[in-house]
Amino acid sequence: MADLQLRPPSGLAGMVSSLLPGRPIPRPLEPTTPHRVTHIMRLPRRVSTPAIRLTAPAVALLFVLAAGAGRAAADPHDMHDHAGMSMSEDEMMQFSRKWDAEHPGYRATQTTVAADTFTARNFRFDTDGIGTTQVDTAYIFVGESIFWKLTLGIHTVTSGTGSLDPNVGALFDVPLDSVHPTFSYTYTSPGTFPFFCRSHELSNMIGFVVVQDVAGVVPVPGSGAGLGFTAAPAPNPTHGGVTFRFALREPGRARAEAYDAAGRRVAQVLDRDLAAGGFAASWDGRNQSGARVAPGVYYLRLRLPGYAESRRVVIER
Repeated sequence: MADLQLRPPSGLAGMVSSLLPGRPIPRPLEPTTPHRVTHIMRLPRRVSTPAIRLTAPAVALLFVLAAGAGRAAADPHDMHDHAGMSMSEDEMMQFSRKWDAEHPGYRATQTTVAADTFTARNFRFDTDGIGTTQVDTAYIFVGESIFWKLTLGIHTVTSGTGSLDPNVGALFDVPLDSVHPTFSYTYTSPGTFPFFCRSHELSNMIGFVVVQDVAGVVPVPGSGAGLGFTAAPAPNPTHGGVTFRFALREPGRARAEAYDAAGRRVAQVLDRDLAAGGFAASWDGRNQSGARVAPGVYYLRLRLPGYAESRRVVIER
């Protein structure tokens, strides 16, 4: 019968054993010679397993192993480490290069004065300067332009509600990055026009442009809690027209008029019956004859049931 000896643990078992002083890890008995073991070892009927007390080096080792596993599982070249991205960085760059190839020599320039501007930063298109609103809306007139400007990141400006929209990109589908930092578009018909960023679609990076006729009034859901002006005329100063928001607490007549600095009425902006709630309306910066008013200071006077106030508007050329 071959003599049996207990060999000291080696490899990983030895490493952990060294981290647990006085607690060697048991391992099977191994013969020191290749002879066959013919006897049967009898184990005690009761086996008590000593409690393992982890020392500081053991805990450190576990953290190192866990961190290594986490790094191995992540592929830094696959996607940006931003939650909600639907395009990888490589896909975004490919989209930009493909767009360049299809539009040789294109560089966006602001050929006309924009009625409003969206800035693109991280996961938001911002036009109101309020960081707590994820989705912003711009209100303009038919024939006016919207300007998009890159602040931070790599984005697209794509018309439609999302990639599943059957009309996605029908109006525009352009990159907004360091090579293409700006984009503008002129709307020629009234309506509500959504747009989104392809690369941050899952982060709800979307916006809306509401295009109105000159004398249009558009209901604004969720803004009917107040009375009177709920948003100041904007943009202000302006090179063209302004849009303003207001609310009625009860149904009634809504009137808005534009006056010059001398107190003379230059335009009847709004005069109609409206339901209770919030609305958006606009003045196109023209007088009663349809001509553009001269540069200067004007006052937009709003009269509602139980309310009458004015807001200052500066027209520039």
